[in-house]
Amino acid sequence: MSLTKKVFKNFSYLMIARVAFRFLTVGVMLWAARYLGVERYGMFETALAWSNAFLALNDIGMSTLIVREAARDEKKMAKYFGNTLLVEIFLSTILFGVIMVIGFSLGYNKTIMTLMAILGAAGLIYEFRKVMRGIFRVMLKLKTVAALEVLNGALYFFVTIWIISSFQDIDAGLLGIAHAKLWINTIVILALFIYTRQFIKPTFAPKEIWPMIKQSYVFTLYNFFFMLYFQIDQIILSIMTNSTEVGHYSAAAKLVSAFLFIPLMLFQVTMPTMYRYSKNNIHAYKRINLAKWRYLSAFGIPAGVGIWFLSSEIIQFVYGEEYLAAIPILLIMGWFMAVRFTGISQGNSLTTSDRQGLRALIQVISVAFNIILDIILIKQYGARGAAIATLLTEILISASYLYFSHRFLKENFFKNALTILPILLATAGMTALLFLAKPYLHVIVLVIFGAIAYLFLLWAFRFFKPYDRQILKQIASKS
Repeated sequence: MSLTKKVFKNFSYLMIARVAFRFLTVGVMLWAARYLGVERYGMFETALAWSNAFLALNDIGMSTLIVREAARDEKKMAKYFGNTLLVEIFLSTILFGVIMVIGFSLGYNKTIMTLMAILGAAGLIYEFRKVMRGIFRVMLKLKTVAALEVLNGALYFFVTIWIISSFQDIDAGLLGIAHAKLWINTIVILALFIYTRQFIKPTFAPKEIWPMIKQSYVFTLYNFFFMLYFQIDQIILSIMTNSTEVGHYSAAAKLVSAFLFIPLMLFQVTMPTMYRYSKNNIHAYKRINLAKWRYLSAFGIPAGVGIWFLSSEIIQFVYGEEYLAAIPILLIMGWFMAVRFTGISQGNSLTTSDRQGLRALIQVISVAFNIILDIILIKQYGARGAAIATLLTEILISASYLYFSHRFLKENFFKNALTILPILLATAGMTALLFLAKPYLHVIVLVIFGAIAYLFLLWAFRFFKPYDRQILKQIASKS
């Protein structure tokens, strides 16, 4: 089987699993948002934001180090597996305590504190999947990992729906939804660990933990600030305003963040190959990097513009009248999505070309920039201010990624940018058609119509090149 086909198959497994997982978890949270109401939903998202903010720290980047080192020498895998598990257990315990101390220090009420305890534990437990998934990424055997992720989403979906349908006491239902996340995550992680041990058993070399940490900490720096960047708005909103503002912001952000797994999954599947090619085949590395940039832009730009154009219809259809204040937030977040998909692949190229320190620096600066903007804009505009801060910060990040990636790879940015011109033209045509059809069609029909029109225009403007056809042939081949 060709390498292209292996990568595509494993990307497909992860993509299908992640789509199913996202569809199930996001769908159930949208349903839960209606059930809980804006204020209680804001409480849930406040606790979730704090628990998610620290998840990247629970392994100090060692899960990413496994992928890099095992991709180059698989003999290191068992030792790295065992040492990473030891570090994760130790740090997860400390981080749980940190989350609770922060909650008490900020004076959150009893409900939010309880949610922080349950969701904090749930998130830290689920993060153990990183080390095991990293192993299967190197082996290019992600089918069962993907199946377990779907199982996780399905269990959470059905249990949460049962809670919403059965609990008349909404406060009890709120805690029940959090508990469902905790116990389902625990069951799935135990199953994944048992499965992983069939292929590789962890060995322990405590004396080598510190040398590993000295190599891995740069990975956790950018991962930490990447995670914090997505949670900081809810956190600052919860401190400066109230749970209702958090609920409105989270309602819009949840719709956009549902798509952000796509570049992450593509990166995770291609990362071992990109690491190898960065050392021994820079021509192939550049070709794959450009293809990823084109494909992610081809999805993110029209999707973001479509969300912006249909924001009012989407919010009313998904959440109902109680969440109308989320409409202007979704308007802004649509543009955020378009910018994010345009720049993220070049940020990933900094990582796979061993420039993760630079990427970490960009993330640190961007988080500081975002916090400053949040404090200024939230005070004046509330949740809309947080959305504006996120968009401006993303523009800074993406511009930095594009500049440094093209500089280090010694590529002509404007020459590469011409390859996404058909995307911009097709998106403009799609938007014009949506404008004409908007008064007459339901929002679901508009989304389907817009997608079909965009794909046709993308083909008409000759986005697809011979290289794309070559990739499709390799994927479709039986060898």
